[in-house]
Amino acid sequence: MDTDAPLVSTDIPPTWTTILTPITSLSPMSRLLLFILVFNLILINCCFFRVATVLNRDPIYRRPRSFDNPPHLLIVLGSGGHTAEMLNILGQYRRLQHDWPQRTYVVSSGDDFSASKAREFETDTLAKLNDGDQDCGPLEPVPEPSGYNIVTVRRARRVHQSLLTTPLSSLRCLWDCIKVLRGMHPDIFPGTRNNRVKPSTPDLILTNGPGTGVIVILASIVLLFFGVAGPSASLPRSKKVMKHDASEGRASHQIGQMRSIYIESWARVRTLSLSGRLLKPLVDRFLVQWPQLVEKEGAGGGRVEFVGTLVT
Repeated sequence: MDTDAPLVSTDIPPTWTTILTPITSLSPMSRLLLFILVFNLILINCCFFRVATVLNRDPIYRRPRSFDNPPHLLIVLGSGGHTAEMLNILGQYRRLQHDWPQRTYVVSSGDDFSASKAREFETDTLAKLNDGDQDCGPLEPVPEPSGYNIVTVRRARRVHQSLLTTPLSSLRCLWDCIKVLRGMHPDIFPGTRNNRVKPSTPDLILTNGPGTGVIVILASIVLLFFGVAGPSASLPRSKKVMKHDASEGRASHQIGQMRSIYIESWARVRTLSLSGRLLKPLVDRFLVQWPQLVEKEGAGGGRVEFVGTLVT
């Protein structure tokens, strides 16, 4: 028998002191740099998971109608063909004024064409509605309160603008879009700030490719990242909703969800536009009008959906 072997193990388990010895032996500057590195890694991971949560929300549910907070649709218009396509698509939606009593059209500065076309569209649609000229049959009167407004935001980039000044103008456009989404823009219901209906965060954002639409979607993601959205408990829980699961109930009662739908232009047959490529991973639904785009862009479980030709 070996009498020199100890009867009790002398191995001492590591303690915090022994673990932190390599760190405490560092110079103050090295410890500061290490702290900054670890802090940035934690911050980046938290931001990544927060963005992933924002971009992978529950499916869209239509919330119950509220008099104080009517459903709000925000439509982004672009000069020329984008505006014509968008208004053509909206013109086929016979219940636009009923389902979306509050409507906001966003145009860029200097785009008087889109603003005038939006006013003309609203006037013609309301006239047809009052005359009963509807293919889908008679409809009930447009609910009150109902109305629309046209908001002008600064352009993200003007034609032939220098790339050096583009970031500054884009930030200005982003700030304008944030004010629009928060209901703080001066063009939103001017002169009616004390009205019974307060400007609200939109429930749905609809765009079809103009550059301003990219900024609007980015602005909505910024707000959602910081938890800025409409109230979620201002509507009473109805018996119908109580029959569904809890998650569906919460989604139905969320006001100002800022959901987004992107409609790719009818002219894009084989490839996506630049706006489409940028927004495809960011929007809730990405709709295309040609099956070739689904085969090319929708592979691998993408968000691209073929819905047929929407422009008539």
